[in-house]
Amino acid sequence: MQITILTAGSRGDVEPLFGLALALRELGHHPTVVGSPDFAGLAASYGADFESFGPPLPSYADNPELVELVESGNMLKFMAYGAKARKEYLPQVISDIWRVTKNSEAMLYKGPTSLYGYSVAEKLGIPCADLQFFPVTPTREFPNFFLGQGRSRGALLDRAGWWGADQMIWRMMQRPGVNRQRREILGLPPLRTNARVLHDRQGMPLYYAYSPLVLPRPADWHPRIHVTGYLPTSAPAGWEPPADLAQFLDDGEPPVSFGLGSVPTGHPSRLVDAFLEALDRTGRRGILIGGWAKLGLDRELPDHVLRIDSAPYDWLFPRLAAAVHHGGAGTTAAGLRAGIPTIITPVAVDQFNWGHRVAELGVGPEPISIKKLDADRLTAAITQATTDEAMRERAADLRVRLQQEDGIGRTAELFTEYLRTAPARVAR
Repeated sequence: MQITILTAGSRGDVEPLFGLALALRELGHHPTVVGSPDFAGLAASYGADFESFGPPLPSYADNPELVELVESGNMLKFMAYGAKARKEYLPQVISDIWRVTKNSEAMLYKGPTSLYGYSVAEKLGIPCADLQFFPVTPTREFPNFFLGQGRSRGALLDRAGWWGADQMIWRMMQRPGVNRQRREILGLPPLRTNARVLHDRQGMPLYYAYSPLVLPRPADWHPRIHVTGYLPTSAPAGWEPPADLAQFLDDGEPPVSFGLGSVPTGHPSRLVDAFLEALDRTGRRGILIGGWAKLGLDRELPDHVLRIDSAPYDWLFPRLAAAVHHGGAGTTAAGLRAGIPTIITPVAVDQFNWGHRVAELGVGPEPISIKKLDADRLTAAITQATTDEAMRERAADLRVRLQQEDGIGRTAELFTEYLRTAPARVAR
């Protein structure tokens, strides 16, 4: 069966789906991952079929307005900015997706592409399903992952938070521009609600690609909602660590890393200062991962700190004493699967929730909001992460249990099973 796997976002949103595509291929399907043109080369390194849509990812680090919005933590303003930006490129996005998916027989889509994928599947009359890296389904068991920074505010306010998140996603992320493109490009009638509600009403499956060991599946979710386990990544075929990185790791005790992945920041010097001071106070070696924030480019670093642009986390993290990062779903998964304590410095959205879960599991210190990150807090966190033997044992034990999961295989099998029994849909 010709399957389209549709995704959008940074590397952490795209790379896990290459392994899923290969698993679907093993089951006899012909999957194609569709995402930003930035990741065509990465797809080739996995041997996954790939098609691109839309323009290349923008350089967030060079966009002061966006950086300020991200650091503010104001989701309403951030999403309003995103809605305005989407109106400019959405016609190209929908046109590109339609062009590369016309021959699809099934569709699996992730994250912000849900409504686009749903619309194309509706047009083609093919089965479709949703895949997410963090919960978007309301539950009584924990607060929503968009608002409130991961803290429960009581049953009534938590319930209101889920409703508010639904409305925010629909009104600011999905509705602007989508109905116009449905009409003009696909010839479809307008939608009146968001993708999650549409899936609920039509009984479509939803796959949450995180581990139930990290966040157990709520008892009040419908059986069609699955928590499958993480979709782990691997170093690209033929990848070798740069000589300076390999030498640095060989020259001393395991270092502590600091990086923000694709999260931009308007104050990289402040964060680097805090990291360097914390390393000095704790006597630890460090690796500074530049990422999109370009951390450390403004200075010479001491000999006990190495700056790198990036490295495959599945290779790097097991060689560390601890990892300090923003708490994105994929980066958190890599840290937990490496069996090292994780220090999360959340910026927005699900990062706060994952930070609290890491602390509740006892495999990392309490999260430190990026706004409050300073040398004192980071010193205390690094000290705890590198000297608390009980914490380190819990992290190592969780690694063993996570390694026994097969999120990729489970997701591929569940989706294949659904395709065998999916009700027929009429092309529009």
